[in-house]
Amino acid sequence: MFRIRRFGVIKTANVVAFLYVVIIAIIFVPIALIVAVAAPSADFGNARGFAGNAGGVAVVFVGLLAAVFYGIVGWIFTAIACLLYNFAAGMIGGVEIQLEAVQPPPPAAVWTGYQSTPPSPPPSEPPTAAPPAS
Repeated sequence: MFRIRRFGVIKTANVVAFLYVVIIAIIFVPIALIVAVAAPSADFGNARGFAGNAGGVAVVFVGLLAAVFYGIVGWIFTAIACLLYNFAAGMIGGVEIQLEAVQPPPPAAVWTGYQSTPPSPPPSEPPTAAPPAS
């Protein structure tokens, strides 16, 4: 058995905040592209020109703000959670986990191409001509 005694607050918060930003970006990018393409053709109160295209630009801007906001809020709450865990683990012990050693899988075979028969070696000497018949 192994016990998690403490988490590094800053490093853990950095990793979680990065994951939040990446996840929000993965979810948001397709939505933003769809809205940015569809917004100019939508009827926003008969708005034309830049005002009609502002919907697509606004969605992209709000999405970028959301990704940054999720990263900041995720960092803060993860740091608080790590501090609370470290405090509780100091008083009552940490979470216990059981680890098992396993052998890594064998390396995958390398495919070098298909050859039905091995190539024949080149001849070492050129063939000799037969002597003339008399």
